[in-house]
Amino acid sequence: MKKGFYKKLFFGIFVFLALFEFWCFYKVIFFDDSKSPGIIFFTDRNGETIADKPNEFGYKKTGNLDLNSKFVKSLLLIEDKNFYSHFGVDIFAKLRALSSNIGAAEVVSGGSTITEQFLKNKYFYKDRRGYLQKLKEANLAFFFSIFYSKDDILKAYLENIYFGNNIYGIQGAIETYFGKQDLNQLTDEEITILLTLVRKPGVKSIKDKNFVNIFERIKKRLDFSFENKITKLNKKESIDRFPFVTKYFCEGKKVDCIGKTSIDANLQKFTKNTLNKTLNSLQGKNVTNGAVLAINPETMEVLVYLGSRDFANKTVDGQVDILEALRQPGSTMKPFLYLLALQKGAFANNFLIDLKSEYDSFEEGKTYFSENYSLKEYGLVRFQKALGNSLNNATVRLAKEIGLNEIFSYYKENGIKFLENDYQFYGYSLVLGNPSLTLKNLAVSYINLIPDFENRTDRELNFSFVEKPEKVERKLDKDKFLLYKILQNPDNRDISFGVNSILNTSLSQAVKTGTSSNFKDNVVISYNKNFLLLVWVGNTDNSSMRGVTGITGAGYIWHQIVEEAILKGYLKKDDYVMPEGISKLDYCLDKNCFRKEVNYDKSEAKYDSRILERYFPEKDIFEKVSDLEKHQLKDLGFEIK
Repeated sequence: MKKGFYKKLFFGIFVFLALFEFWCFYKVIFFDDSKSPGIIFFTDRNGETIADKPNEFGYKKTGNLDLNSKFVKSLLLIEDKNFYSHFGVDIFAKLRALSSNIGAAEVVSGGSTITEQFLKNKYFYKDRRGYLQKLKEANLAFFFSIFYSKDDILKAYLENIYFGNNIYGIQGAIETYFGKQDLNQLTDEEITILLTLVRKPGVKSIKDKNFVNIFERIKKRLDFSFENKITKLNKKESIDRFPFVTKYFCEGKKVDCIGKTSIDANLQKFTKNTLNKTLNSLQGKNVTNGAVLAINPETMEVLVYLGSRDFANKTVDGQVDILEALRQPGSTMKPFLYLLALQKGAFANNFLIDLKSEYDSFEEGKTYFSENYSLKEYGLVRFQKALGNSLNNATVRLAKEIGLNEIFSYYKENGIKFLENDYQFYGYSLVLGNPSLTLKNLAVSYINLIPDFENRTDRELNFSFVEKPEKVERKLDKDKFLLYKILQNPDNRDISFGVNSILNTSLSQAVKTGTSSNFKDNVVISYNKNFLLLVWVGNTDNSSMRGVTGITGAGYIWHQIVEEAILKGYLKKDDYVMPEGISKLDYCLDKNCFRKEVNYDKSEAKYDSRILERYFPEKDIFEKVSDLEKHQLKDLGFEIK
């Protein structure tokens, strides 16, 4: 009988102790370290500070701590003089504290050891204080003293003390309050203030009566003799110069976000100033916001990231990242179609048909009409001129020749992410850039157009600085090279922009503009293997701009940034060796070749057409010409031979 009773008693005691220990250790075992105070501190690629601020739970900075410093010795004397001799709990200190509290008829001392204080600061800072809580901390302190060395516990305590003003840890406190990096640099007065803050961290002023009383007691206890000179403490000024950069650089980092980002702070600042200056000049045309993205395609490093003109500007919803928002890219979608045509056998000087025409809209009872921005028809226009001048009629006719289904698949193969997975949903507006997609997606997809880059759909922006870029052997693609040269040549922009437009820079760029339907988006994007730049202007509320084109809107901003990037060495002169299958060929404009142009084309290209003499053999036209089109072209002065 007794034997069974004792078994049950011991089992009951064991279960009670197990449950008690689980209750004590629960928050330690399941502690979410991601919700701990930390620091967000990183620089740009040149070492200039971009962010220095607390994370959302507080400011905590760690460093090398000298446990033999005067501050630590003073701390131990005031807070836990028997720290190195007890097992986490100081019974005599608790009895003294109890006696003092009874004598004063109020709580004047807690008797907690440094180990117990560490546990409270780290795991139970939100919990209500009481005797059960103190019992829990005392029990844990005992076990911590068994499993961890005293020095480790002391360091952990020093890194987690709360010093007020959202500052945790001694390193952050001495840097913020006194501008010092080392514990050994602290004066006696500074040591006394910090030890007082340990007792009174929530004080609003160090002139507070209760703070002063504790300060004087500690000063006397430490036998310090100094003249009080410090009247107030410095405040921690949070630095976050580029909030969008901070968001993406710190993405996935749980507590601390420390390092070097890929951003060039000076180029970013220049870009922001240029963007805002230009937008201010366009206020009368209802242009209120802008965004800019600059990438080094070799490393995918982000050099400039402006998600809006000003993060703090509530008028334009500055905290909305336009580069992540769905916009219509306009004619910046066209180069993918023209590259596909080159891959299917088109030549740079083939003719395309540019006529106002009706097309299937894939909606019952509706027809799609193509029309150029100028409202003109150009009849027959050379392939490279059609792209350079961004002619809608020629582009839609080319799309019809190739087939929308194939074009839609080709866009996706190059990384374009559509909301709808059906080409008929978009119809022929697909090739004119009416589908909604993110500008970030557009920019990353453009990397697939770089002459010596392979097609990939898994590229992602990199906000971290790359110390030593990996050298990659690349093969030059002749069709991409030809597309690049077409977009680089200002002569191909003569009709729509003029040969001396804002798109000309000191180093010629492969550049494309785009304006969405109803003038809601205006985009300019350029690319090479060292520097890809996208500039957008418009309105966050999706309202239409008035009389703004690629030249008058995003173009000026783009031009200024390109020139600055050239000065900084990001943009370099092309070092491409002409690939096999591409040549510089004479293109005769008249029968006797008295007037001719020299431009890049496929080596096997041969033409019989003579533009100045209005002579156009059908074999030089890329598309199959219908009888109706022949009649329309004849009316415009283009007789097909």
